[in-house]
Amino acid sequence: MGSIARAHGLKGEVVVDVWSEAPERFQPGRSVMARFPGGVEKRVVVATVRPFGERMLIQFEGVSSRTEAEALRGADLTITRAEAAPLPEGRHYRFELVGLRVRTREGSFLGTVADVFATGSNDVIVVRSPGKKEILLPSLEHVILSIDLERGEMVVEVPPGLNE
Repeated sequence: MGSIARAHGLKGEVVVDVWSEAPERFQPGRSVMARFPGGVEKRVVVATVRPFGERMLIQFEGVSSRTEAEALRGADLTITRAEAAPLPEGRHYRFELVGLRVRTREGSFLGTVADVFATGSNDVIVVRSPGKKEILLPSLEHVILSIDLERGEMVVEVPPGLNE
């Protein structure tokens, strides 16, 4: 749903980069999982929330100092798959894409989806493979040809110049 970018102020608020298109997920009283790099998870409950430009300022119950808020930096805020609303045909959650094997239409293996991030115009798919250069693919219809979650695979058409 989002990622904790940093602490804000002295009273325990954090700046959250929001990925969810359902802002009601961050309403006071809602419980979410904070997943830290390395896999450690901690359940947190939203105490307060307010807009902060393109981001949100959130304070969690039991977090009342900058030091406690700073300890949350870098955590992804997640919910269970069962709590996620169904998406229209052809749309996918970010977590569903991470880990997919990526290959070209011709069958060449490019790597796996390591991350997905938003830009002003479209999302970007980060493809990594050991010993190869990272590839950043725009999430556009003519680039991402198909996604098969059951097979764990994404088929792409790499734009000229991106894989050189």
